[in-house]
Amino acid sequence: MRYFIYAYVLIFFISVLVNSVLWIRTKSKIPLLLYEIFTAAYLVAVTLIYFTPGWPEAVNSWFSLLIIPLVMTDIYLTVWGKDELICPPGLKYSKNEMELARVLAVIFAAPAYLSGIMLMFQLWTKP
Repeated sequence: MRYFIYAYVLIFFISVLVNSVLWIRTKSKIPLLLYEIFTAAYLVAVTLIYFTPGWPEAVNSWFSLLIIPLVMTDIYLTVWGKDELICPPGLKYSKNEMELARVLAVIFAAPAYLSGIMLMFQLWTKP
């Protein structure tokens, strides 16, 4: 099971890297790019922490609380945000393609969101 998670994290990291390169090449929305890189790094970290034996015990409980605002902001930006927040300038997609991209973005990030939420519950409910 752990190897599937490591493969997922690798694919997640590569997709964020490719997306970041696209945004850097257009030199626009730098604050959004920084937020996305920070969020991706956090989601990769909590996923690895949750699924690697012994790592959850080494993490401070307060670290896990960051998952709440990050998930809420990510879902808001992905589902209700403007198309310019999803698609780098210069790339043109139809409305249907943008809707598909929104759905796939949430579905693809869902395991990382769930890992972070489960880590939070694990850390805050331990005796």
